[in-house]
Amino acid sequence: MKESAIYQGLEDIAQMLDVKVCTVNMRKYSYSIKSGLCRVKGEYRVILDKHLHLSEKIDVLVDALQTFDFDISSLEPPIKKLMERNCVADKQRFLFQTDVPA
Repeated sequence: MKESAIYQGLEDIAQMLDVKVCTVNMRKYSYSIKSGLCRVKGEYRVILDKHLHLSEKIDVLVDALQTFDFDISSLEPPIKKLMERNCVADKQRFLFQTDVPA
């Protein structure tokens, strides 16, 4: 599956979850902004820097969508695999951080 199809599939999931995906030129702002999930007037949005490579936009969307509780079993295999892989990586990172003595 092409990256563009994966990206479109992730946008469709976001729309299903009532999450608006916005692509913005973040270089025009004088303060530092990162792409990611936020809430604007009570509505969830994923704001993407238009200068990001498509694979980076996919990573941001996957991270944002993992915040929501929905059934991934019906997703297309490449998208499902992406969602599962990132979820496992996040859990492993969390476990590693909590295992370190304070």
